[in-house]
Amino acid sequence: MLQRGARRFGATNIHVGDFDGYMLVTTLVLMIFGTIAISSASGIEANTLQNPGVRQALLALVGLAISFTVASVDFRFFASASWIIYFGGIVLLALVLVPGIGTELQGGRRWFDLAVVTVQPSEFAKLTTMLALAAFVSSRGDGMKELGNFLLSLAIAGLPMALVMAEPDFDSAIMFVVIWVSVLFVSGPRPAHIVALVAITPVVLLFSYLFLLRDFHRVRIQAFLGLVDDPLGVSYQSTQAKISIGSGGWFGYGLGGGTPSRLDLLSVRTSDFVFAHASSMFGFVGMLALLACFIILLLRVLRVAEISSNPFGQCMAISIAAVLLVQAVVNISMNLGLLPVVGSALPFVSAGVSSLWTFLIAEGILQSILMHHRKLAFQRD
Repeated sequence: MLQRGARRFGATNIHVGDFDGYMLVTTLVLMIFGTIAISSASGIEANTLQNPGVRQALLALVGLAISFTVASVDFRFFASASWIIYFGGIVLLALVLVPGIGTELQGGRRWFDLAVVTVQPSEFAKLTTMLALAAFVSSRGDGMKELGNFLLSLAIAGLPMALVMAEPDFDSAIMFVVIWVSVLFVSGPRPAHIVALVAITPVVLLFSYLFLLRDFHRVRIQAFLGLVDDPLGVSYQSTQAKISIGSGGWFGYGLGGGTPSRLDLLSVRTSDFVFAHASSMFGFVGMLALLACFIILLLRVLRVAEISSNPFGQCMAISIAAVLLVQAVVNISMNLGLLPVVGSALPFVSAGVSSLWTFLIAEGILQSILMHHRKLAFQRD
């Protein structure tokens, strides 16, 4: 009876002193940086709600409130409710594909138009998939070395990935592979499974390129590889991004940004190319500070995995760290011309409520793991 009570009311066993202030401060710096860059990139007066930077700041405040609320809840609750949350995410991914329910923009049906904000369920589905995979892997333990459990974990990540590809949103779909691989790394699968996975990867990539990618995806890849010479077409935004980054020099042009932004030559500069615009504002030194913030945040997230003795908490921390790292690297590399152009948001910096709230909720779960990882003598995981 006593043990059941302790497990049920684990949220009361909270250690506020374990709250990671460094993680919070770093996140605040990134969001403030993003708000300033978005406000500048929009070209709209900063004292109106029409300015996306102002809206982003308001959404960040709401997101922080949600994050603190999540942090106050014992993370074991999310483990127990993971499948309900997961299938809720699946339902949303299916509904967004229905004409009249999902909103079609730029050739894809990926959003819910809620009048006040536009929500992209694929962003939240990343988190719901992390929860389900973490719960599954932690419950199986050494059983993850069995082929059946290995394939089941692939199916858990594969279902939302398939629905996201149907939108189509191949850029977001890739992140479900990242989530699966990161959680798989924690689970310690058989070496034979890893060898088979590595061996089949080139075949999957070739099949995806030939049959799954849309024409404009293939053209972007070809342009990146130098197989297509179209500086005023598919390569235009990548070229303007590199000009914007290079023009910033050591300390940047200030709040107005560089010439590509001022002349409206660099588009999507509040989201996909916010790094390029911010580089023209703050220069090389400013971007080094931004990268330092991401490195500090990543280390604080990995610290959660190190501290937690709970397998579910470890899986969550590693998968969140993997998504944070890959999305940041992909976005920055795309801006620098080191990768093909993709629609990957820069965490906490790019405009958009879905990515912002997803990472803030994820951070709330991380803080919960820190504040609830200490157990009473009679309390079990």
